[in-house]
Amino acid sequence: MTSFTRRLLFFALLYTCVEGLIVNMTFPSKIGFVLKDAVLIVAYLAFFSANQGQKFGSLDRLRAPIFAFALVQTLYMIPPDGLPLLARSVGWKMRLLYIPVMYLAYRYVRTLDDYKRLVYILVAAAVPVSIFGIYLYFVGPAPLRAMGGTYSAMVYTTTGVWRVPGTFTSPGQYGHYLTFNCLLAVSLLLGASLSARVKGLLWTALGVMIVAMLASGSRTPLVLAAASIGLTVVSLGRVGRLVSMSIVLYAVFALGFATLGAGVADRVDSIASTDHVDRFQRTYFGQMFLPEIAKSPMGIGLGTATIGARHFTEFGEVILMESYYGLIAIETGILGLLTILWLTAAIVVMMWRARPIMKAAPDTAGPWHLMALFAIIVIALLPVGTVLDAAPGNVYFWLAVGIAARFFDLERWRLAGGLSGEPEPQPAPPYLYTYSAPSPRV
Repeated sequence: MTSFTRRLLFFALLYTCVEGLIVNMTFPSKIGFVLKDAVLIVAYLAFFSANQGQKFGSLDRLRAPIFAFALVQTLYMIPPDGLPLLARSVGWKMRLLYIPVMYLAYRYVRTLDDYKRLVYILVAAAVPVSIFGIYLYFVGPAPLRAMGGTYSAMVYTTTGVWRVPGTFTSPGQYGHYLTFNCLLAVSLLLGASLSARVKGLLWTALGVMIVAMLASGSRTPLVLAAASIGLTVVSLGRVGRLVSMSIVLYAVFALGFATLGAGVADRVDSIASTDHVDRFQRTYFGQMFLPEIAKSPMGIGLGTATIGARHFTEFGEVILMESYYGLIAIETGILGLLTILWLTAAIVVMMWRARPIMKAAPDTAGPWHLMALFAIIVIALLPVGTVLDAAPGNVYFWLAVGIAARFFDLERWRLAGGLSGEPEPQPAPPYLYTYSAPSPRV
C-alpha cells in the first residue's frame, strides 16, 4: 500500500468520528454524506490499480459470497420503479461501498507496528470526541442547536429524554464508536510492548471513553465492551491481568457514577431488566422479516428500508426495521437474505478456524481476539440491530475483519518458517491447526 492510499484511509477513518455532526451542521446539503465516500473511492482506485492480480490470503475465501451478495444488490438497482435513484443508491452504498475497506486494512497491516500506529491515531481522536459527549451530557442539546445539529435536538424534544449523540446523529452510533475504540486501546494493553508513558496515555483515553459511554446512555455498547474484554482475557489465560484491569475499570465506573449522577445509574441498573428479553423476542421472532418476506418473497426494492435513504425521499416511504437481516430481506428478498447469511457465516467460520493458531500468537493474540470478537458480535446483533446500515459501524466492521485476517495470515506465515518482513502475496493455503518446524539444513 502506498503512502497516498494510507493517508486516504486515515482520513476516512478519522472523518467517521465527526461525520454525523458535519451532516447535521450542513443539512440539507449532501456534501457531508458523500465526502468520506469520495475519499474511499479514490483510495480504492489507487489501491486496486497497484494490486491487480494479487491475492489476499484468508480473505480470498470470502470472494464467492461477496460476489454473490454484491451481484444481488446491484441487480436490484436496475428496476426503474420504486424509490428515486438516489434513494436506491444509498441502499447500494450502505451494502457494498465499505466492503473494500477490509482489503485496505489487510494490506495496511504489515507488522504489529502498523497496527499500533493505527490504534494510536484512532484512540487519540476518540479522546476529544468523548470529552465533547461528556460536555453535552451536562449542558443538553442547546450547543447542538447552536451549531446546526438539529436532528438530535429534535429527538430530545419528541422523547423528552436527552441521550447524548456526541459527534454522531444518534447515541447508538456514538456508543458503537466508543466500543470499537475501547477495544483498540485494550488490544494493546493486553500484551504489546509499550513504554510506561504510552500505557498511561492508553489507560487515560480508555477511562475517558468509558465515562463517555456511560454519558451516552447506550447500554448495549457497555455490555459488549465488557464482555469482549472479559472473553479475550479468559481465552488467553491471563487471569491476573483480568483482576488488575477489573480494579482499574471499577474505579472508572465509580468515578463515572459519582460525576454523572442518577440518570446514568438508572440506565445501567436497567441492563438487568427483563424488558430486554421481551424486546429481543419481539424483534427476533416477530418483527424481524418473516411476515414481510412472506408478502414479497423477491423484495420490494433497494433502499426501501435503508435508514439513510430517508434523506432522498419522503420519510414515510422508508420502512424502519430493527434487523439488518430483515432490512436485506425486505429490500432484496430471499436472494439477498441467503447471500448475506452466506457472507456472514463465512466470516464467522474464518475467525473460528483461526482461533487455535492465534490463541498462542506471541504478539498479536490480544489484537486478533478483540478484532475477531468485534466482528462476530456485530454479526450476532444483525438479527436485532442495524449496525451495518450506518457509519461508523459498517466501516469499522470491515476494518476489523481485514485486520483479523491479516494477523492470522502473518502468524501462519511466521509458523511456516518465514523471515522477518511482509510475506509475499500468495493464494491462501488450507487451514492448518498444527505446524512442524522446518527441517534443519545440513
